This record gives sequence, C-alpha cells and structure tokens, in this order.
Amino acid sequence: MNQSDSLLGPGTGDNAISLEDINSNRKKRNLDMFLEELKRGQEKRELKQQLRKSKRQGRAAHSDAPSADSGLLTQKRDTKQSAHGTGADDGETTNLYITNIHTDVDEQALCMAFAKHGPIASVKIMWPRTPEEFSRQRNSGFVSFMDREVAASALSDMDGQQFNGLPLRVCWGKRVPLPDEPVFVLDKDNPRRMPPTGHPFNAKMPTNAGNEDDIPEVHVEKPLDHRLVRLIHWTIEHVIAHGPAFELHLISRKADDPRFAFLTDYGLPEHVYYRWRMYSFLNGDTKHKWRDQMFFMHDKGPVWIPPAVTGQSSAADEMTWDHEHVDTMSSEAEEEAERSRGDLRRDTLGKRARDRLQRRVRRVQGAAAQRGAIAEAMAFAIDHAYAASDVVEIVCQSLADQTALPNDKLSKLMLISDILYNCSAPVPNAWRLRQAVEERLDRIFEDLAIAFRGIDARLKAEHFRKTVLAVLAVWEAWMMFPGKDMHKLAAIFL
Repeated sequence: MNQSDSLLGPGTGDNAISLEDINSNRKKRNLDMFLEELKRGQEKRELKQQLRKSKRQGRAAHSDAPSADSGLLTQKRDTKQSAHGTGADDGETTNLYITNIHTDVDEQALCMAFAKHGPIASVKIMWPRTPEEFSRQRNSGFVSFMDREVAASALSDMDGQQFNGLPLRVCWGKRVPLPDEPVFVLDKDNPRRMPPTGHPFNAKMPTNAGNEDDIPEVHVEKPLDHRLVRLIHWTIEHVIAHGPAFELHLISRKADDPRFAFLTDYGLPEHVYYRWRMYSFLNGDTKHKWRDQMFFMHDKGPVWIPPAVTGQSSAADEMTWDHEHVDTMSSEAEEEAERSRGDLRRDTLGKRARDRLQRRVRRVQGAAAQRGAIAEAMAFAIDHAYAASDVVEIVCQSLADQTALPNDKLSKLMLISDILYNCSAPVPNAWRLRQAVEERLDRIFEDLAIAFRGIDARLKAEHFRKTVLAVLAVWEAWMMFPGKDMHKLAAIFL
C-alpha cells in the first residue's frame, strides 16, 4: 500500500471522494437553503401586500355607497372608537377619552378648553402616524382631571360641544395615575396664561408632529393692548441702556404690579413677546420694522416665529396719549432707570420723580378738586416716603405760589391733610412724612394767612377761614400734633 492510500483510509483509490469535494457540496447545499429562505420571505411579503390592497379596495367600495349608509358606517366607526372609553368607567377614573378633534388643535388648546372645569392632571393627543390615520382628518386624545366630580362635569358639558368647527365626542377613559400636583390650573384673573409645554419659552411642537426629530416652535404674538406694548418697549430700551441690573431692580420693585407681569410670568404670551423684542432690538430691528423669518435664538433651542409686520399696529403703538398714560408708563420706567444708576442719594427724589409729583400736585386745584387727583398725589407721596423732605417741599412750594387762587391753596391743604392721615400706613418710611410736614407747619400757615388777608369778598374770606380752622380741628382730634402747636398755628393764621 502506498502512502496516499494509508492517509485516505480503506476503500480509497481511483473512485474515492476527496475532502475538497465534500466541502464544496456542503457550501452548495447551504447556499441553496439560504436562497430558498429568501424566496419564501419574498412570497410572504407579496401576499401581505395583496391582502392590504384588497382591504383598501373593499373600503373604497364601501365609501361609494349611498350617503345614508355612509353616515351609518361613520357612526359605527365612531361607536367603535368611543368604546375605547365607555367600558373603562370603573366609577373612579378621572380620565376622559375625546374623539373628533380637529387636526389644528394641539395639547395646549385642548387643555385650555377643558381647564375651565378644574385642574388638569394630564393631556395627550394621539397624533396620526400612518397614512391611514392621516386620511381620517381628525384626531383623538385624553384629558385627565385631578377630581372625579370635575371630570364628570367636563364630560357632561363638553360632549357634543363645537370645538374648532367639529363636535367633540367625550366619554370615560381608562384610569391613569394622578400626579401630586396638577400640570395646569386655569388662572381666571389672567386666562391668557398658557399651560406649560415642557419646552423653553413654552414652545409647542408642530401640529401633527409625528417625528422625534421635530423641533418645537415659539409663536410670538403681539399684545393687543397698545399701552402694554409701549410699556414693554420702554422697559426693553432701559434694560438695554442700563443692563440686566435694571431688569432685576424692576422685578423686585414691581413684583405686585400686574402691568409688569410679563417680566417674570413665563406662561404669558407677553413674556414671549418681551424676550423676542429684546432680541430683535439688540439685532438692529426697530419698533416699526423687524425680520419676520423664523430663526434660532439659541443653539439646540426652539425655532422662533416672529409676528407678521403690520405698519398699522406699529403706528398705533407710538400714538400720542394724554399725560396720565405717559406718566404711568414711560416716566415710571425712566424714574426706575434714573435710580438704578446709583447717582442719587437714597433719601432724595430724582428729576423724573420730581416731574411726576409736580404734575400730580398741579392737578390738585380749585374748590371742586376731584378726590381722584388728591388721592393720586397722596399715593405718590406715600410710595416715595423715603424722600419725605423733597415730597413735602414740593407740595409746600405749590401752596406758597403767589399766583394761585385761594381755592387752589385750600385744595393743597386738603392734600397735606390726606398725607398726614395716611402717614401711619404700614409702608416703609411713611412716618417721615409727618415729621417733614411738622417742620414746615409755620410756613404753611403763614402762606395761608397771606392768602386769607388778600381775599376782598367777605363771604369767600369767611369760607376760607372756616375751612382752615376746620382742618386744624380735625388734626387736633387725630392728635397729629401737640395741642399747644395747634393753638400756635391758629394764631399765626388769624
């Protein structure tokens, strides 16, 4: 036996099968099996496609049926959808299942519509994902309340209600866990505050968003109140001029002023407008013209969509108003800016504050001076009590004006009396106003005496005398000053 026969084993020779032939046959069998699997998979896919196609053709045939049958089919489909929630009422669920929602309605709009009934625990719209769902042209969703009774009231009221042109269909949904705190509570004092979306600046996802890569959008709305628009513009101008410190100062000083809620209430559309306008001004836009193309304010942030440019509304924002509106908007902002620079002593009035007080004091004139004018000047004095000496000095100078009529002087005396009556208010430094008036009492009644002696008409002079002495009697009843000082003042006057 030769060497090759011993290696191949018995039965080998010319008809023996080599190892290469065996491996080759195995490879062929494996390839055939793989190709057969691919073929079977392709046949299954083609069969599924044919089944889907036949189902679509069947539905299309049904859609060509008479209108009455079509309406019946629609009702059956709606009943089938509503059954999602009808059987889910376990007597404790607070979750509502809503169908027939217009495609333009998003979670925020749905939340605002149902929030009038009570606190909202969660809101969800089932956005369409497939072509078949898109073809329905309506969506469904869920609104969960924090309380069962509130949810029952919402179901009774909202079922059948027209919302964005379509009647809502509302029924009970499967119970869901409730959070410790509601996600949204409608602010009845400020119904424009929107529910939080979880995105910066309360940005919203695009309507019918179905892609995880969709970018949230911030839609900027211009306030309808032109006075508020002008106040926002003035605030922005001074923040740009004096820096972020002015904004922080304004927030601390105006925390209780609803006009400045746009500074801190991120749920307000006015706050979004304020932030966009700040960015717009810093990038060269003006009050009348701005770029209305969408843009990114921050990297990886939401896309901002500015309001449309309308020349008419911009012109209305710059209209000329009376002194009262200018005083309460622009001058107030200028006064805050003046104090934020740190050039003034803490116990003095700035130029802007002086101008505002002088305008108020000038309105207090005549025998029939309106209580509103006196109240405004008095309130300004109390609010600026930190500069009591300057405040009282301005009032005394107005009373000492030689060109003022006697009735005007009496009106100023009534203003001083109102300031004294309210100097005990729980306001910082209000007590200083009484001290500042006391230091000028002699001068005040000397000026009143000069005016009294200058009245020629006997009846007018008697009315002037009785009014001044009546004020002194009231101060004595209030025990505002010592009794001996009251007699001294009466002697000076008479």
